[in-house]
Amino acid sequence: MICLDQRTNRRRCLAMLAAVAAATMVPRLSMSESKRAALLVAISAETLAGANINDARAAYRVWLREVAYQYGVKTAETVPEIFIPSEEIIRDVRQDLIDCYGVTALEFAKIADLTDPDSLVLQDYISGGIEYVFLIHNQSRFRTVSDLRGANIVSHLHRDMVLMPPWLSITLAENNLPAPESFFASQKLNASLTQVVLPVFFRRLDGAIVARQSWETALELNPQLGRDLRPLMVSPKVIPIIFGFRRGTNANLRKALIDSIQRISTITAGAQIVALYQSKGFVVRSIVAMKDTLELVRRYDRLKVQAAGRKQ
Repeated sequence: MICLDQRTNRRRCLAMLAAVAAATMVPRLSMSESKRAALLVAISAETLAGANINDARAAYRVWLREVAYQYGVKTAETVPEIFIPSEEIIRDVRQDLIDCYGVTALEFAKIADLTDPDSLVLQDYISGGIEYVFLIHNQSRFRTVSDLRGANIVSHLHRDMVLMPPWLSITLAENNLPAPESFFASQKLNASLTQVVLPVFFRRLDGAIVARQSWETALELNPQLGRDLRPLMVSPKVIPIIFGFRRGTNANLRKALIDSIQRISTITAGAQIVALYQSKGFVVRSIVAMKDTLELVRRYDRLKVQAAGRKQ
């Protein structure tokens, strides 16, 4: 079983990543080369996915003190709150108040034009995209998407799931079906993977939506799930969380931060962050990697505009 504390720790790591990486290298830079002597970093509160924000902030500060003590240097600093609301982080990026940011794909779509296209930092396990799976019981009556009308479903509350609502809405619309809030009898969220999958296994709920990686983890722990449950729908591959740099960010500072992130597992604090992320490390990708994800977000935006127009 994956415990909530483990997942909460992983959610804290996005902010910690910037601090650890920032402390591992210091380029020789004068104030005349940049209007800021250090990169200013902020993380969207939307990346927490239900985690306690105060715990996350406290954890970040502990890690920052440890890294600063080890290296005695700093190429980046955070905004005071560390985690800030979605509207605020988008506004601050557009006003050139933030240099580096950890955001969801929904937020990234609004600032992609301002983001350096060759300097996206991703966790290795999501760099090729992740899929969402809609699980049902083999003995259920559901054979098509339309059969799910009136179903009671549950989704995994996890930061990797931020693009699940857009995907589900688009899928229903493509099948000429109502929006999820009208189509399903109920939609629940649960941070416990076990409490998402088992209710469908025991037929207390009709369907569950999880990331494929989470589903595979559940199967490793309980192979019986794979004999009784099956995916009815699978999403296209998407990238839910992105760490980016604003266009025009000082190249020396940006390179130092990126190089440090790629070497993050070579220091004690960094190795623990990699372990908490349950990944092998972090990779740099260009904005080309976001093509399909951005197209899904745009389709979702168009769908919302159409729905709003019908209500007028």
